Amino acid sequence: MIGFFIKKTFFDGWDNLIGLIILNIGFVLSLAVGYGAFLTFQFNVIIGAIITLLFLGLLNIFISGVSFFVKEYAYYQRPGFKAFWEYLKVSWKQALVHALFMLFLLIIVFFVIPFYAGFTGILGAIIVALLFWVAFFALMASMYYFPVIAQLGDSPKKALKKCFLLIFDNIGFSIFLLLYTIINTILSLFTAFLIPGFAAVLMMHQNAVKLLMLKYDYLEENPDANRKRIPWDALLIEERDRVGHRSLRGMIFPWKE
Repeated sequence: MIGFFIKKTFFDGWDNLIGLIILNIGFVLSLAVGYGAFLTFQFNVIIGAIITLLFLGLLNIFISGVSFFVKEYAYYQRPGFKAFWEYLKVSWKQALVHALFMLFLLIIVFFVIPFYAGFTGILGAIIVALLFWVAFFALMASMYYFPVIAQLGDSPKKALKKCFLLIFDNIGFSIFLLLYTIINTILSLFTAFLIPGFAAVLMMHQNAVKLLMLKYDYLEENPDANRKRIPWDALLIEERDRVGHRSLRGMIFPWKE
């Protein structure tokens, strides 16, 4: 499944490259505003904190709109950019919950863990280790949050619960997805976050949940099936047909296909 996931994500990105670049420009501008918000701490800590919190909320609203938008790419649709505003209207409340979730994660990473890391003795080490794993799984859950809401229509509370269920039921794939996300983010540095960029990463997460849902549809229809032996070849037939027989060679030299 992982091999097809990589292929589908790549060609979905290739087919919608211009749209993803436009969305990524929005992310670049948002990061510039965020950097400006961070600089306000030099002048006034309270004002800086207020502006940063406001920025975090607006950034998550923007992320939610982009995630809902690129979900259509994962489903082989090409919505017009007018639809983006509709997605913002639908997802802004869930986005603010995600902003609080991110704030919780940032507080753990930048304040709580360093605080306990200064403790001497075994107790401080144990607390730091526990907090690290809390932050690690919270980070993985954040990858699934918007795709679960966009595709399943769950409330934030149910979505978060399902995010952790997805992680622990698919721990190997979830770790791979986190590493793949980090790799794509690092690669984006070389193109000023235009390619693949954050929009492509959000589309990747939508594809991940879409393909995982095939597994759960199968298990729902076959409750006695072995959960460790999912027949991915059969489940992915329709998806493979939609993606088609494509290769890098065919992209560069289509007349040789």
